[in-house]
Amino acid sequence: QAIRDRENKAFEQAAQDLRQAIEKSPELLDLQKSLIIDQTPEGLRIQLVDQEGYSMFPRGSAVLQARTRQLLNLVARAVNNLPNRVSISGHTDSTPYLNPNGTYSNWELSSDRANAARRELLTGGIAQDRLATVVGRADREPFIKNAPEDPRNRRLSIIRALSVRQPPAH
Repeated sequence: QAIRDRENKAFEQAAQDLRQAIEKSPELLDLQKSLIIDQTPEGLRIQLVDQEGYSMFPRGSAVLQARTRQLLNLVARAVNNLPNRVSISGHTDSTPYLNPNGTYSNWELSSDRANAARRELLTGGIAQDRLATVVGRADREPFIKNAPEDPRNRRLSIIRALSVRQPPAH
């Protein structure tokens, strides 16, 4: 219990530090609504969510927007001193990725976006050995379940694992 309490306090501090860093950065201030931080049974989850009018990546691309790079660097700084490993997931909306030969889909796109985030987090100072998983989830875990094409379903999820698992929330 003491370890869990200590980790929860550290995670709350990291979340607060990240929110304050964004507030102090005029070029990122309007991205506050794209940042969702919550506690899950697995650990601290930071999500960078597309919004109407701003996407973390150009449509159909795995190249990070400049402000997304800045935001990921702030994320790296906020979680870098926390214990345990980081898992990164890329998500798309349900709009099919269109390409002429059909060999590139939302699965590849979400995986490529997760890897782009991984590279940026490494640039931001997270050590290679702190990475646990990097996965693409395509459109299989929508953020907005009743609107599969909603832009908010396009997102990156970064989870900083707990060393002691939390009991499931009821």
